[in-house]
Amino acid sequence: MKLYALALSPFAARVRLALRLKGLDYEMLPPPGGSTRSPDYLAINPIGKLPVLVTGDGLTVPESEVIIDYLEQRFPDPPLIPADPARRVRMGLIVRAFELYATPALFRLFGQMDPATRDPARCEAEILQWRNGLALTDHFVADGPFAVGDAPGKADCILLPSLLLCDVTAGIFGLGDIVADYPRLAGYREKARAHADMGAIWDETADALRRWREAAG
Repeated sequence: MKLYALALSPFAARVRLALRLKGLDYEMLPPPGGSTRSPDYLAINPIGKLPVLVTGDGLTVPESEVIIDYLEQRFPDPPLIPADPARRVRMGLIVRAFELYATPALFRLFGQMDPATRDPARCEAEILQWRNGLALTDHFVADGPFAVGDAPGKADCILLPSLLLCDVTAGIFGLGDIVADYPRLAGYREKARAHADMGAIWDETADALRRWREAAG
């Protein structure tokens, strides 16, 4: 399998963690043509975003959550989705809470990264929305070794890289450790980073992001 992705992408990290947890081999490649808008890459993924998975039989699967769902269906062992219905509900709520109520605000804050052109009122509103998403997610995260249940799963694949994105964004806006304000999320982050596979993906992505920020000045 080929995964078109960049090591610094938290969204690619979601898929990379799922692949790692399932013990699957893959080749990670940058987008052909050097850009997600190049004709070569758009011929692979017309959505024009990373990551995208291309299977050995030629199936192209874009969007990180869709890729994880495909991997779960194609390679069911070890499972990333719990069998218990209540745990499945909790998993879905964790993913939805962050994706619907935190991620959009984070994306909008990316447009405010430059202090010279930053709109303080807009930033304040987006940070408030972001915090609301973190509070909702914190409500659903289990007080255990993983986001849901006693084994890593889809919720972890989504949540752990998302918390790394929170750390990076909070640093850009001088907010300190924003996740520390949410006890379950903060405890989860600490335990998740101590897990061999999850900690490795966190460190690899964080290092790539750090190098990118240093190069960007």
